[in-house]
Amino acid sequence: MHYKFENNVLTVTTDEGEYVGELDYPAIPDHENRYAIERVFITSTYRGTGVASELVRTFVDHAKKEGWTIKLMCPYALSQFKRHPEYQKVLLPEDRFPTTFSD
Repeated sequence: MHYKFENNVLTVTTDEGEYVGELDYPAIPDHENRYAIERVFITSTYRGTGVASELVRTFVDHAKKEGWTIKLMCPYALSQFKRHPEYQKVLLPEDRFPTTFSD
């Protein structure tokens, strides 16, 4: 899989260039280095394969490296942050939450 950050969208494609999905992260106005995870989308062919969780992980790793803080708007991203407490480092302290998660 290949990941590309461009115009506030993280896109994932196969090695052959086939579109798999994306994570949209618009900037939050008047807040430097602050973005919202607005949507995680995966095409039906790749749903259930773990690509969506890898997309969120790739974004979180990039956000940590860039010094960004993140606001969660997408229910799927929220569930991933609950499953992976280490992701919460990119959230503002007041946006962090208990990490007990049950399916």
